[in-house]
Amino acid sequence: MNGPFDRSIQDGGAASSAQLAARSQWDTAIKGFLLLCIAIGIGLRALWAGKRELWYDEVLSVLISTGQKNAYRLPDNEPFALKDFSPLLNLPAENGISGALETVKNVIKGTLGDPHPPLFYLSEHGWMRLFGNSEAALRSLVVLVSLVTLLLAHSLGRRVLGQRGGLIFTALLSLNPFFFSHSLNLRMYTGLVFWVVVSGGCLLALTGVDRDGRTAEAQGWQRWLLRGGMAISITAGFLTQYLFAYWLFGLAALVLYLDRKHWFQHGLTMATGILLFMPWALWGTRQQARNRGDVLSQISSAGGPLQSALQHGKDLAQTVGNHLLLGHLTTSMEPLGDPIKPTAVAIGCGVLGFLGVCVVGLYRRRQYRVLMIGVLMGLLPLAVALAIDIAANTYTLGFGWGRSTIVALPGCLLLVAAWLELATGRWREVLTAGLLAVYLAVNVGDFVGRDRQMFHTVNSALLETDESTLVVMNSRAWGHVLRLIYYLDDQTDTDVLATDPAKVTESLQAALAAKDYRRVLWLKADYPLWREPETEAEAAAFIDKTEALLQAQYPLINSQALSGTMNLDEFELQVYQQ
Repeated sequence: MNGPFDRSIQDGGAASSAQLAARSQWDTAIKGFLLLCIAIGIGLRALWAGKRELWYDEVLSVLISTGQKNAYRLPDNEPFALKDFSPLLNLPAENGISGALETVKNVIKGTLGDPHPPLFYLSEHGWMRLFGNSEAALRSLVVLVSLVTLLLAHSLGRRVLGQRGGLIFTALLSLNPFFFSHSLNLRMYTGLVFWVVVSGGCLLALTGVDRDGRTAEAQGWQRWLLRGGMAISITAGFLTQYLFAYWLFGLAALVLYLDRKHWFQHGLTMATGILLFMPWALWGTRQQARNRGDVLSQISSAGGPLQSALQHGKDLAQTVGNHLLLGHLTTSMEPLGDPIKPTAVAIGCGVLGFLGVCVVGLYRRRQYRVLMIGVLMGLLPLAVALAIDIAANTYTLGFGWGRSTIVALPGCLLLVAAWLELATGRWREVLTAGLLAVYLAVNVGDFVGRDRQMFHTVNSALLETDESTLVVMNSRAWGHVLRLIYYLDDQTDTDVLATDPAKVTESLQAALAAKDYRRVLWLKADYPLWREPETEAEAAAFIDKTEALLQAQYPLINSQALSGTMNLDEFELQVYQQ
């Protein structure tokens, strides 16, 4: 079934001049609409780059990128001066080139206690030298990478789907809520999508895939350039995030499907990329495995076969739902403290069904080549992740709301774009516009409807007077403490006491005895993360003891609840002042 201007005259099969002109105008209008959607995605990235406070993992990125992670030593149950710790989130003082090289070396050393490779942190370190460490400046590199990804995605999509299909694919990627949110997230996941698009695009160009039929297989120096790009992107992908390996299965399958005759040459290219990664794998990855053995326990599943199978199914459904529809809205769904959200799982089941419709639609239209490219790029990496999780009794597929398997996102969106372009007929424009409108609505709901300004509020309370102040928090977790340090004004006379929930009262009593603080800002984390009380009753008992101590010495002048986009952002701020 064809679009409104795609039908030709029956006798002779030739379209009239009027029909050709009308069809041309319609195609121009559709392309203009798709370009507008892409532009909206770009504009919103620029507008919202500094809208939200850094979240837990983002501020860890700042610390590692400054090269001062190993200098961070939180005192045991004692206050520290804010002005002594805030420099850790800036580049250190350096003495010439040798000092700069030493800082770069410290960035790499800092990653040895982190479960991620160093490429993202080194990139942010260089960017920080140019533009500073404000929210917008730090995130601008990630935004820039996302924009280049969109440009390359159009080239990849055009090869598979033609000019209009390439624009549909690019528009979907531009407004896709999951990719959009990561385009404004100071982490390495946008870079993963970039390296997937680069390596996939290089392979398609090497094999001569081009739906418009304008180019054949690359020859001569272009072939060597594409092979180099493919090898380097594989190396860079592994140096960005280790689970880039899931994409490698899809890339290898594409080689066998598109160009089995030259499998050996493509295999050598992929092997070169892996070999270039090996020095870090043999040195850095081994040290990370020793230092961060706790990561394996975080992704290990428990329970019997039935419970494990149910968990894997939920992970798959929620991950696909997050990738293709929900973005990061899942983090605010109930139950707030649980990683798996029933609503997100139910929506994810619907999205899986929609992907099934896309597969069947393309199959019925005999678009076998396009169908296989989309399946191998998108669904195969997810299937590999699921199979490995089942075999190893882990759940990497759904870890971090699905961000660990973001390498499957471009392929899944390519599959959707192919269905819209090739299998929807006269409904193509309506369905495409509808899906893009849904994506835009989800993004607006996420970034307008969910604020994250908790620590700005704490800083506003801090600046109400210039009296000596103690900020007390019942958490020693990296992300909580570092965000407090990042957002509080270090020009004030402020000390910070951050300790485990069970030790707050005792430590606070000693601190108040040692120094005469005129004010105390008591910041209660709803989810302290580290050494969290085992029961709600125990947590309430610890808080009651602390508040009894404070109320015995200070009047309570203000109290307000603070919230953000997930359970790690839930606090209550109480201001006590003499």
